[in-house]
Amino acid sequence: MQTLASSATKSEAGKVCRRENFDRPPASPEADVLESKERFRRLVERSADSVAMVDCEMRYLSVSSRWETDGAIGCGEAIGRSHWELFPNLPEYWQQNARACLTGVLEYSEFVTGRSPVCEAEQIEGCGSGRVKWVFLPWKNCSGAIGGLLLFAEKIAEELAPKNGYHKLTSNVKTPQLEIKRKLTPIALDNAADTVFFTSAEGQICYANKAACNLFGYSESELLNLTVSDIDSQFSVSDWPELWEKLKQQSNFTFKATYKTRNGACFPVEVKVNYLEYGGCEYCCAIARDISARIAAESALLEAKEQLQAVLDAVPGLVSWVSSDLRYLGVNRHLATAYQMPAEIFSGQKVGFLDTSPKFNDLVYDFFASPQKKISQEVITNIRGENKTYLIVAQKYYKNTAAVFVGLDITESKQSLLALQESEDRLRQQAAKLEQTLLVLQRTQTQLIQTEKMSSLGQLVAGIAHEINNPVSFISGNVSHATGYIQELLKSIELYQKHYPAPVAEIQDWMEDLDLDFIKKDLPKLLNSMKVGSQRIRDVVRSLRLFSRTDAAQMKPVDIHEGLDSTVLILQNRLQAKGGRPGISLVKEYADLPRIRCYPGQLNQVFMHLLTNAIDALEEGGRNPQRCGTIQSQSLLSVGGSETEIFNPEIRIRTFLVSSSEVAIAISDNGPGMTEEVLDCIFDPLFTTKCPETSTGLGLAISQHLVVEKHGGKLHCVSRPGQGTELIVKIAIGND
Repeated sequence: MQTLASSATKSEAGKVCRRENFDRPPASPEADVLESKERFRRLVERSADSVAMVDCEMRYLSVSSRWETDGAIGCGEAIGRSHWELFPNLPEYWQQNARACLTGVLEYSEFVTGRSPVCEAEQIEGCGSGRVKWVFLPWKNCSGAIGGLLLFAEKIAEELAPKNGYHKLTSNVKTPQLEIKRKLTPIALDNAADTVFFTSAEGQICYANKAACNLFGYSESELLNLTVSDIDSQFSVSDWPELWEKLKQQSNFTFKATYKTRNGACFPVEVKVNYLEYGGCEYCCAIARDISARIAAESALLEAKEQLQAVLDAVPGLVSWVSSDLRYLGVNRHLATAYQMPAEIFSGQKVGFLDTSPKFNDLVYDFFASPQKKISQEVITNIRGENKTYLIVAQKYYKNTAAVFVGLDITESKQSLLALQESEDRLRQQAAKLEQTLLVLQRTQTQLIQTEKMSSLGQLVAGIAHEINNPVSFISGNVSHATGYIQELLKSIELYQKHYPAPVAEIQDWMEDLDLDFIKKDLPKLLNSMKVGSQRIRDVVRSLRLFSRTDAAQMKPVDIHEGLDSTVLILQNRLQAKGGRPGISLVKEYADLPRIRCYPGQLNQVFMHLLTNAIDALEEGGRNPQRCGTIQSQSLLSVGGSETEIFNPEIRIRTFLVSSSEVAIAISDNGPGMTEEVLDCIFDPLFTTKCPETSTGLGLAISQHLVVEKHGGKLHCVSRPGQGTELIVKIAIGND
């Protein structure tokens, strides 16, 4: 079994050294560090090899008896003293290796000397001429920093030593690490505080450490002749196959059992078992801890808890105590009775599981999040359908990891105050209703004006579109026939020219005046231009009909992109260059959207207002280019050898899915942008930054009404001076 333990990796050896901590109660980090240091010292002291443990100042923390013997140091004399004080004449290369490991330059250092540094310094009799292999291994504290060194010394045969007296190895060499693991692992196992023993696949004990021998009262040889059922009073031989299969499947698990000693005494233990394979054989590693003290402490704690419960049940208020993870630790009888629930149900439940007192829940959350030790606050809670007011007094305890909350009923004393507050609330509500009514009247007036205007405009547009559409359809339909007839006539002329190459003089004179070759080339172009023009008129008419949507009195699923395109087409004239302003670039970034259930005519009005505002802003920016953004809104034009800034206006239309049930339409420009003061007022009726003669100030107010109230969506604006403006419409997709 020592061979098996020696083959463990470095990490496994570390785990074995810490096995006794696998299920201990939580402790502070400082306590963990002190406990780990103390165990490491004991491990070094009990080592049979020459081992010492020093800190970063090379002061001794622990030494083995072999180290004291080799260095001729009295028992305990080295602890706390500096290594350089005890051995001031060490060679320089020995000191260099130690410093390199302490500073982290080397992960570890290995070298060979002609004799131990103690012998070199003191020439103690008995050191002889044998050579010594040294290994310096840094150890780290809980924060990961180097806390000092472990010093190992091992005498080696003369023929294995290097001729120059010493050599150094980098951290990449694995041989010294394996050697250290091989030595430390069995030492750690044998000196572990917990009981450690190995069993074979048949349940036969094949290794037991000193703690196991001491606990059970057997010698090591006697324990190796026993099976698991001999030491476990509740375990039979027939149970072993089932346990073994479970262990092979899960690799490791923890359970409680009752062990018996040689004299028949029984005691409770907690056992952690691990499945191992080595050398083609299967083993079970069991680590057992006596939990008699823990059970006794739990029993005493339970008794104290019962006494505390009796005291709290006598308190007339509602009492609960809660842990810092916001779960109930318990409640008193009055609180459980108030909610008509057993007190046991509260234990372990998350605060707020009853969903009757959100204010109390907030109080608990805020209290644990604050550094305060105690607070008092009034809270309204619902108990059996009745709202009651409680004065909650809270106090933290057990290092702020738990708190007790006591609630006293002050409902009656608050009733008169609540009546006064309700009267004041009614007065405030009446004032708010009057103000809201005034706003509704203003909005209704605005909507009536807009509705009447859009109704008349829609009828006018629909009538004009209908009247234009008939002649355009006639022209567009006949152009294709005319094109065919003319092509046939031209083909006939070509045939006459082919078969009658020498026409009479009158025809020759006419052909020269007619310039037939030019007509052949130009006539198809002429007809194609007529066709393109008629198609353009039809597109405009179609856009007018789509925009007006006189047939869309009800919500219906539509392609949102059609409405955007029709609006852009109507405003195409305003996008062209004019008045010293360059043309406005239009960028469309359409996503693949489903059909949106909406009022298409109203939504087209929104697009018209938003695009018109963007064009107005860019026209203003064209007149004052210094107000516009400097990023992607200017280009450099070389004029007479110098570069001049030219404003490049741009409008970007983006559509995208916000979620599976919502879409967004964003219309942005790179105009001058708006200040925070202007941005807060843009949706107010009659507010405008333009001249009153050219703007009514109703466009964005109407747009917000149509988006928010008619479609249940959202309309918000993002703008900063010099960085342009973006208006974003979000509406639900709706069901077809």
